[in-house]
Amino acid sequence: MKAPRIPGGRPDVPPDRTRFLFILLAAAVGLAVYTYWPWRRAAPDVPLMAGTRPAAGRAALDPASVPDLALDASRGPMKPDVGRDVFRFYNSPTPTPRPVPPTPTPVVYYLLPYFPTPTPTPTLIVPPALPFKAIGRFGPSDNPIVTLEVGGRLINAREGDVVEGHFIVRKVNRESVDFAFSGLPPDVTRRLPIPLP
Repeated sequence: MKAPRIPGGRPDVPPDRTRFLFILLAAAVGLAVYTYWPWRRAAPDVPLMAGTRPAAGRAALDPASVPDLALDASRGPMKPDVGRDVFRFYNSPTPTPRPVPPTPTPVVYYLLPYFPTPTPTPTLIVPPALPFKAIGRFGPSDNPIVTLEVGGRLINAREGDVVEGHFIVRKVNRESVDFAFSGLPPDVTRRLPIPLP
C-alpha cells in the first residue's frame, strides 16, 4: 500500500517520521538559541597570573590589584611546642609478649656394638674330703664288700649303700672305692685307695 501524498512533502516519507524529524530539528534550534543568546550571564572575571594574556573580550587586570597571599597576622604565630605527634598512636594498649617455648634438648642415640651373651662358665664343684679309711675288700667278686674305718669304728658297705648319711658307695674296685655325694651331680666322685694284703 502506498503512503498518501502530502502536499509539499516527499511521497515516500510516512507522516510519523516527518513529525519526528520536525521535533528533532526544533529541539536543535532551541538548544543553539539557549547557548548563544547574548542575554546569558557572563562568567566572572578571574585575576590573571603575571605574564599571562587575557582572553578575548576581557579587560586586563593590574598585577598590583591582586591581593597578597601572606598569612594573616590575626591568626598569631604557630606554637612550636605541639603536644601531639600525628605519626604516633596514643592510648594503644601495650601488647602482651607471647612466651617463647624453651628449645627442646636434642636426644642423642648411641649405637652400641653388639656383644653376644657370654656363655656361662660352669662352676667347678669341689667334693668334700672323705673321712674314711679303706681297710680291705672281701666277699664275692660280683658283689664285693668294702670295710671302712671312721673314728675308730668299722663299717662294711656294698655298692649303692649310703655311709654316714652323705657318702654313696658308687663302685668297689680291686684296689679302690669310688664315692658319690648326696645333693651333688652323680658324675662328681672321689676315689679312696684300698691297701693290698
